[in-house]
Amino acid sequence: WEQRRRQSSVSRASTNDPTQYCLLIASCLAFYDCSLHIYYSSMEAFHNTLPLPSSFSSAYLGPFVLGGVLLLLLSSLRRRKRDKERPWPAVPGALPIIGNPIGPVENLVAQLEEWCRLYGKSGLFEFSLFGVRYIVACNDEMALRIESQRPYKVARTRMVNAAVKSIGADGVFTAEGHVWKKDRRLVGPSLNRRNVRDYLASVKIVSGRLVDKLDSICDDTVNIGNHILASTVDIISLVAFDKDVDCVSNGRSEMGEDLKRAFLGAQNRILSPFPFWKIPIIGQYLDGAGWAIKRLENEFSRLAREGENSPDISEAKTFLAKIISYNKGGSGDNTMSHKRLTGNLMTMFAAGSETTHVTMCSALHTIAIDTTGLQEELAVEALAMGDLEAAGLDEITDSLPRLRSLIYETLRNRGPTPFLGVENTEPLELVPGTVLPPHTNFFVPWRYISTLDNADPSRLTPLGPNNTPRAAFDARRWLAETPDKGLVVNRPSHKTGFRPFGEGVRVCPGRELAQIEMLVVLSSILRKFEIALEPNHAPMKLVTRFTESPNVDIRLILRPRKLSLKEALRELEPTE
Repeated sequence: WEQRRRQSSVSRASTNDPTQYCLLIASCLAFYDCSLHIYYSSMEAFHNTLPLPSSFSSAYLGPFVLGGVLLLLLSSLRRRKRDKERPWPAVPGALPIIGNPIGPVENLVAQLEEWCRLYGKSGLFEFSLFGVRYIVACNDEMALRIESQRPYKVARTRMVNAAVKSIGADGVFTAEGHVWKKDRRLVGPSLNRRNVRDYLASVKIVSGRLVDKLDSICDDTVNIGNHILASTVDIISLVAFDKDVDCVSNGRSEMGEDLKRAFLGAQNRILSPFPFWKIPIIGQYLDGAGWAIKRLENEFSRLAREGENSPDISEAKTFLAKIISYNKGGSGDNTMSHKRLTGNLMTMFAAGSETTHVTMCSALHTIAIDTTGLQEELAVEALAMGDLEAAGLDEITDSLPRLRSLIYETLRNRGPTPFLGVENTEPLELVPGTVLPPHTNFFVPWRYISTLDNADPSRLTPLGPNNTPRAAFDARRWLAETPDKGLVVNRPSHKTGFRPFGEGVRVCPGRELAQIEMLVVLSSILRKFEIALEPNHAPMKLVTRFTESPNVDIRLILRPRKLSLKEALRELEPTE
């Protein structure tokens, strides 16, 4: 209890009033006393051998309550002293055990950002949730102080890492310290831009299948999320280990369904107050995800073993082949075990399919509801590229500045990773004179920080050609007009405060693949179809699940696009 008390923090309004705790202690003791009476009465009735302690309440309950009150008063005084010494505010209204109410868990990010606006003027504030104290770094300066300590002095929270590892994704995502350094050395090169060129053919194959599938059902309302997820699963399967599961054509696959169950299991486990999945024998199956996780682990282990034993693996152009080749070229600490290789395959498969799928769904919803001509601009740009099948990596990225701007803004403002949750592994002096003990929990609200105007000028989100406030969504925010090249995109990075792919040395190694995947899939859809939401579509908002994702299915009406390449080029002439 004492260890948990040190980790938690509640506001003066609730913490410093011992009345609530006195009532709670008294209620518990009264319940205990009543239970004893019932127990002894039952035993006497059945056995007639145990005496009934009829005077228990008068003899013992009073001293228990008095002792509880004294302990609570002492605790309140100690907390009051700590509150006076704390150099940042705390969110008021915290309740015993529960902490600060957030409503449904899916409201976590929305509530966190609201607290940032109310209590984050100094760049720091704290709140408590389920008995755990969290400190929120809600401006760029404070966020950098925390992020700069990764991956050695600051790491992901133990609960998040434990939950993600429990679904088999024990790879570069969960790695910290020297383990991360070794994993990164092997995984990073396999996903650099030069190697992504080898993966482009697989992306185009799946994108073509997706367009054909949508064309066959475009007379009906389409739940686009299911088809986008199927395409991301197919792409990652081909890119990672040259396995063609073809979810797009088949409508579903066992691997895709297992992946959904594993994601749901990870979400439940991250939010669980204790690691129930560690209960021997049955724990892994209590949330219904155990069998799916087992099948995924077995499949990825089999694929990794086949790759390791294949004499021709060095000739394959897959993520697995490249990482095995790098692994064979290393020695000692520069090699990766079979179990670690399997975990990195699962990590790539899970992260690559889910986060990319969520971003594309949000982008398509934005296009469908836009009334400023955005869809027409994007379609003209995509058609003017000519033959997408023959286009190389550089041509695709250079020819689609408007679509890239939309993707960057979607990632920033409506993306799947709006915050970072970490803890320090050793004492950390976040502000002068205040040293935080190890395992203090931190939230870094990336999305909220990107909306602020008080960062270093080189790290501010640009206002864009329309001078749009940073807190608003603007699909054209990242565009710029140049005399020699015409319309270009200001490509953001973590060095300029763009955090959707991470920050500093922990930036996502798969960002290049994710971006080209989104460019090819979205441009293919826009070249072929005009899109709109179905009539009376439910309002969409983002909610906190395993990732930040839409709370409703995105249901689109697709109609064949009538704009030709010749017309698209004519439309572009005034802009150029």
